[in-house]
Amino acid sequence: MNFNADDLLPQPIPELPPQMVVKIQLEALQKNDDPEPDYGIRVAFQFASPANRAVTGPIDRFIQLVRNPIYAPMLNWVGVEYGPINVMDAEAQQIVAIMSAEGETIHYVFTLSRQKLPPYMGCWMTDNVLRIDLDEDAL
Repeated sequence: MNFNADDLLPQPIPELPPQMVVKIQLEALQKNDDPEPDYGIRVAFQFASPANRAVTGPIDRFIQLVRNPIYAPMLNWVGVEYGPINVMDAEAQQIVAIMSAEGETIHYVFTLSRQKLPPYMGCWMTDNVLRIDLDEDAL
């Protein structure tokens, strides 16, 4: 039997609602290097949908993507505010406001979908995360 360290990471399961998937990813990114370097990014990748992974993967490429200036504020953030989750059938969106370690507030919109195929059938997974410009009062 082959051992894969990623098998020990939190995994998508159908019982997780979309807002919990967003929270799991953000909380992992907040402590990105705990218990090991880029652990948080690896957790986020576990919850990336197969369509998302096809564009952003493999994991080494995904790590570089998250470390770029657009997404880097999600690493080691100091505060978060979750907007309401909007669910329509098998799609969901949620806006979050991140207070970066540098004290800047940055907004992102998470788009998720409920997967239709194995091995993730029924699981909510992240299709994309976009950095957006919003007024502070938008949430």
